[in-house]
Parts: sequence; structure tokens; C-alpha cells
Amino acid sequence: MNALQIFEPGPQTVYTIEVAAQLAEVPRRLIVIYYKHGLVSPVTDPGRSGWYFDDEAIRTVRRIEYLRSACGLNLAGVKLVMALMDEVERLRAELRFHHRR
Repeated sequence: MNALQIFEPGPQTVYTIEVAAQLAEVPRRLIVIYYKHGLVSPVTDPGRSGWYFDDEAIRTVRRIEYLRSACGLNLAGVKLVMALMDEVERLRAELRFHHRR
């Protein structure tokens, strides 16, 4: 009896912009717009080797879409909320560090 094998991408897996758009369930053009607004970054230089995104970038695109659709934020609002979320996470990490000492 053969066991069912599930594909799990490795931690260093990167995706073309087309695949990233499919995984994030958005049109390719939205990823370009988010890049131009500084909301998401490819792991490679788009001008030199093309657009390649990692899992973190795909999660970021999904988060942007949630903030836009569910919360009704424009891109400036999304940028502000994401910066605040990053700051909260940084502060949480700092608290965890101090509690371990």
C-alpha cells in the first residue's frame, strides 16, 4: 500500500510572479502595484533576474488583500496598518527576550 505524499515546499522556495499571483489568488498586476507602493518585495532584483517571491511575500499579499477587502482600507491605510503590525511584533519579541532573562 502506497502512502499519500503531500508536496511541502522547502523554506527557500521562491515563485515566479505568475505563480505567486496564483497562490495569493490575485491578479499579477496587483503584485506589481503593491511592489511600487513598497508593500511587498521580491527576493530578487526584478530588473536583473525577474520577479521571484517567497512564502513571506505571498502571506503579505494575502494580508494586504484582507485589509483592503474586509477592512476597506486604501493602500496608504494598508501601509500604515502593516507598519503598526510590524512594530507590535517587534515589541512582542523584545518582551519575550526580556522575560527570558
